[in-house]
Amino acid sequence: MGSLERLRRTILFRRRHGGSEAPPPAASPPAAEGEAGADSAAAGAPDLAPAPGGGEGERRSGLSGWMERRAQRVAARIYDSRADDLETRARRAVSSAYREQADDLEDRAVRALRRAIASEADRIKEVIEHAVAVKKREVRLSLLVLVTASLVYLALYWFTSRPGA
Repeated sequence: MGSLERLRRTILFRRRHGGSEAPPPAASPPAAEGEAGADSAAAGAPDLAPAPGGGEGERRSGLSGWMERRAQRVAARIYDSRADDLETRARRAVSSAYREQADDLEDRAVRALRRAIASEADRIKEVIEHAVAVKKREVRLSLLVLVTASLVYLALYWFTSRPGA
């Protein structure tokens, strides 16, 4: 499996699985002993080991390993910058929605409090009016009792202080 194919699979896997670091193992037949570096790269190992045996194969594996690591770093930077941008946009959207929701809840709470205060004020007004009406009756009854008591006293005084009695 070539380096570009591994990069493509890694990017596709990250897109599908929400940025998970390890791509799935490649579905390729088992490699020969001399291809240990390519086998570990296909399995998603982050670091490639040079192929044993020296000479030309080591140089190719090192170069392809460097290319793959470089491509992965570039893809990771692009992915990270895109993810940061999306995260920033999501934060803005959520915060504006939160502010709108908070403002709406605050307006509702203010209206509910105003209705509660108005109903409480009406209830207090009714209680005061009732108390005033009761006090008026009490005062009228007290005046009636005083006037009656004064008339009884006057009648007794008149009966007791008459000249012919």
